Amino acid sequence: MQRRFLCLFLPRLMIDRLERADPRRSASPLAVVGEEKGHLYIAAANDPARDAGIRPGQRLADARTLLPSLHIVWDDPEADERLQQHLVEWCGRYSPLAAHDGADGIVLNITGCAHLFGGEAALRQEIQTRLGEMKFHARGAIADTAAAAWALARFSQRTIVTTRELPDALDPLPVKALRIPAEIVAELERVGLATIGLLRRVPCDSLAARYGPGVVLRVNQALGLAEEPITPYRAPAPYQTGQTFAEPIATTLAVEQVLRNLLTALCARLEKEQRGARRFDLRCHRVDGSAAALPVRTSKSSRSITHLMRLFMEKISSLDAGFGIEIMILSASDIAVDVPVQRTLPHCGDGVAENTSLDELLDRFGLRLGFERVCRFQIRESLLPEFSTEFVPVTSAVLPGTSWPEHRIRPVRLIEPPVPIQVTEINPGKSPARIRLGRQLHRIVRGEGPERLTPEWWRDPPAGWTVRDYYRVETEQGARFWIFREIRAEPGERWFLHGQLP
Repeated sequence: MQRRFLCLFLPRLMIDRLERADPRRSASPLAVVGEEKGHLYIAAANDPARDAGIRPGQRLADARTLLPSLHIVWDDPEADERLQQHLVEWCGRYSPLAAHDGADGIVLNITGCAHLFGGEAALRQEIQTRLGEMKFHARGAIADTAAAAWALARFSQRTIVTTRELPDALDPLPVKALRIPAEIVAELERVGLATIGLLRRVPCDSLAARYGPGVVLRVNQALGLAEEPITPYRAPAPYQTGQTFAEPIATTLAVEQVLRNLLTALCARLEKEQRGARRFDLRCHRVDGSAAALPVRTSKSSRSITHLMRLFMEKISSLDAGFGIEIMILSASDIAVDVPVQRTLPHCGDGVAENTSLDELLDRFGLRLGFERVCRFQIRESLLPEFSTEFVPVTSAVLPGTSWPEHRIRPVRLIEPPVPIQVTEINPGKSPARIRLGRQLHRIVRGEGPERLTPEWWRDPPAGWTVRDYYRVETEQGARFWIFREIRAEPGERWFLHGQLP
């Protein structure tokens, strides 16, 4: 049987993700900004931005000059990859062999599948229509090879090509449709080999000698003369184990013993695969057909049988066995990589200190109060003091690369909102010499500053933020304050106390 491939081209995946999350974004110019080699560039743009002349690959500074009102959003490759992975899984309903095809495409091996949906044309149309209903821009093409379908979906108006039509359909396409490096494409175009048809007229030995064997391989893959391996997506086996009983059980002791056995088996698999889980669900199916569920969550990924049993025991007393339990199933979700750490090394001193007691305490708090109420501080990438930290649930992953800047001295606690103060005397350099806090007058004996903080132009303007000059001052009594002068367009100055330094 002749193999057939369907390639889907998703040219606006980044923009589609943002507009699906907030449909109002489609009404104004929007661009996704990325960074490469220290330069900010436009990675994608929506229709209003493109109508204004914004193009992918353009530098951000040039785009802002062309359209000052352009709204930008930083690129999020992980979110794009998750969305593409979701679409690959969704395409599994049409073919069991679906896989990623670069960052903007999906390839399906539809050999023997098309007749189930009324033929190739009906299959392609149904997929495109359903993706359109989900607010995705997509274009599909079908050919004998994945390379040819990839090229047709991006560079041709033809959508379905037979074996006999394949060479003629590929010949007028540009050489970049062969997925060869950009520098080789530029060299081929410079010598006049701008299309696949012109490239095919050159002997393979000459092409390989001058441009390398990769060019010949890509041509042969497109024409079906060379194999192109495709690794289809396979859903991972669920982290789940269970036990069926010949006779129903109903006592708490029996449920506890079976639960320990299930946890031992499941955690052994997690340890073997160097994984941990943040959620464990125990389902107990009763003989009358009903089921009882006992969920347990942890703040960090875990596979500790002792700790998990302690958490389950706080809930197992409320389990209603009814007329008896005939099936127990334990499953783990929210899986994360959990590489084991060597705790001790013989003859080399003490072992590695762990903070498991705090983690276990947080898990017990979260189990009783709800993890959304057990929060921790998280550093945000912002120079503005009010926006440099936020409260997040303890179950949220710690952002990589976030640390408190050591060169910026800040109070441990900020005064919110900042307290207005009076500056009764100012030195010639605009630094305060005397300040009044309430009814008490303080004389400044030492001071550092100013440190100017301005609103971050690349974010949405924070409400109430203006340009501020911050000073660290010390009074003659030894108190150290963090104060700032608000710079406004209208005449007059206002001073505020924002925190007390240690």
